[in-house]
Amino acid sequence: MKRITTLTLLLIVSTGLIQAQFSRYIVQFTDKKGTPYTLSNPSAYLSAKALTRRTNQKLTIDSTDLPVNPAYVESIRNIANVTVINTSKWLNQVCIKTTDPNALTTINALPFVKKTNVIAPRVGRNTLTTEMADENNQLPVSVKQTSGTTAFDYGQSFTQIHIHNGDFLHRLGFSGQGMTIAVLDAGFANYLTNPVFDSVRLQGRVLGTWDYISNNNNVNDDHAHGASVFSLLASNRPGVLIGSAPHASYYLLRTEDAATEYPIEEQHWAVAAEFADSVGVDMISTSLGYADFDNSMFNYSYAQRNGKTAMITIAANLAAKKGILVMVAAGNSGANSGEAKYISVPADADSVFTIGSVDKDRNIANTSSWGPNGAGLLKPNVVSLGANAFVATSTGNPTTGSGTSFSCPNIAGLVACLWQVYPELTNMQVMDVIQQSADRTANPDFRFGYGIPDFKKAVVQLTKQNATASSSFNNCIVTINWKSKDDTSTVYSIQKRMPGETNYITIGDIASSSVSFKANSYVFNDTIKAAANNAIQYRIVQNMRSADTTFEIASLQQTLNSVCFPDNTLLALPSPFDQELNVVVNVPEAISNMGIQITDMMGKVMYAMKTNKPAGFYRMPVFTGSWRPGIYDVTVYDNSKHVYKRKVLKK
Repeated sequence: MKRITTLTLLLIVSTGLIQAQFSRYIVQFTDKKGTPYTLSNPSAYLSAKALTRRTNQKLTIDSTDLPVNPAYVESIRNIANVTVINTSKWLNQVCIKTTDPNALTTINALPFVKKTNVIAPRVGRNTLTTEMADENNQLPVSVKQTSGTTAFDYGQSFTQIHIHNGDFLHRLGFSGQGMTIAVLDAGFANYLTNPVFDSVRLQGRVLGTWDYISNNNNVNDDHAHGASVFSLLASNRPGVLIGSAPHASYYLLRTEDAATEYPIEEQHWAVAAEFADSVGVDMISTSLGYADFDNSMFNYSYAQRNGKTAMITIAANLAAKKGILVMVAAGNSGANSGEAKYISVPADADSVFTIGSVDKDRNIANTSSWGPNGAGLLKPNVVSLGANAFVATSTGNPTTGSGTSFSCPNIAGLVACLWQVYPELTNMQVMDVIQQSADRTANPDFRFGYGIPDFKKAVVQLTKQNATASSSFNNCIVTINWKSKDDTSTVYSIQKRMPGETNYITIGDIASSSVSFKANSYVFNDTIKAAANNAIQYRIVQNMRSADTTFEIASLQQTLNSVCFPDNTLLALPSPFDQELNVVVNVPEAISNMGIQITDMMGKVMYAMKTNKPAGFYRMPVFTGSWRPGIYDVTVYDNSKHVYKRKVLKK
């Protein structure tokens, strides 16, 4: 893991020392006044997909979205012996290269410049510690799976997917389709020829690349760390390695210079995150972290890893504010002593999803960095398999590697798959439901966070939370409507409890016929056949057999405001009657020529009507104010066939 320092640190060094050691600087601007960009026309600097993300999550465009004033940048660029490396709109600053102290004096005199900070030296070397086995340390390309049916032939990837029930997501048909993930790392060596990436390449799902160190689009010839990370996400080599989101789309962005360790990499990360936002990614997965640098003057103390100090932390929180779900490796300093064991930056950011590492037996990896952050916030958020995880070598064969560098992308892909199931959720809602699905959610700690997430449990919880139901009553029929996400593995049981009863009884089962897991609507009619004016209790139970779980999605109370009775019956109400008589009939099947006749005791027809009636419950009011007191016969006919007959008294 790599480490870093904040750009808010004011460095007090002599001009001579600066000139001797440093050539790259941050220039912070005071404002964005005079920019030609406006908040009312965000399409000038944000893609339609980026704007859709904000709309879906009800996020507003603000001043951090506005690009840096190009006139400010041009003024800096026009100063002799100055090269502008890149620009961060979120932090309102530019990164420059110069060895001319006069140029710095000129820059600092500009009215729109807030301050300048050194950020990187003229030269330096530092080797990125590899976290994977040597390519010669290859393992067999297939293992026996012990789970039952699976969506993929996972090969060596099975355990790291199954520890989260991620294969359940894949069996439901969710493997990242339509989701876009930006991977910010140290390079993606040989990804263009590695066979585990054949699918993502041939299907055009690597949407873009950029090397922020060399300022070109070639990330194929740099460090292998990013390629190993990428293999945990996007591999699709059946029987060998399958990534956690093999059908997602990706941007591969190199922000880490493996040769040195300086805060300029924070600037690169921020600029890359801004690009990822602008093109509309859903997620960022980054296996980078900073605490100590090649020059200790930049080091972050534990207190500074507080979620608000480091430049990269500020940028990560801003990315989350834009609706991106930011996944960050916690760091690999857990075996260190004292304050050195704690999480790095940007893992300290309050709005990112910080990932620790466990082994296949669910034990915490001793190298996994500790929480909390420097402000006492619970970190990591959750953990994933990162100890002896299977990654791809440059030739596409499996090998093992360890570190939160690998636990982060392993779970990041599954998070993308879950979000694919429920795209209406915000990034923070996705984080919350995953945390609530984890095995230590009732008692989180500073090693495991909320623990190991269970994506089967998360799907069930989201399905339950998002199901809707209602009931209505008409003509002695209770109509129950509900909507829930399901597929052909789902059966719904409709259960009823009458007034005075203590237990529910199942009155109907409905099986889903949906091939894909999606929201479906249902209707169930319950004909009431008992005299009651009280409330009936209903509940709908969803049996998701693919998850081997049953849960209640709705509990309804329906008030009955009419007298109902069994089929094949006739009522004449009230009895005795006075000014009005209600003829109430409940017929079990359609009558094409139903007749109703009321006669007095002398056989005189007082009322007659004929009508076509489908099956069901009917009430016909008859006005009787002029009738004499006495007994009357009420008869219902099906054509000429006698159906019902009742005697009723007029008072």
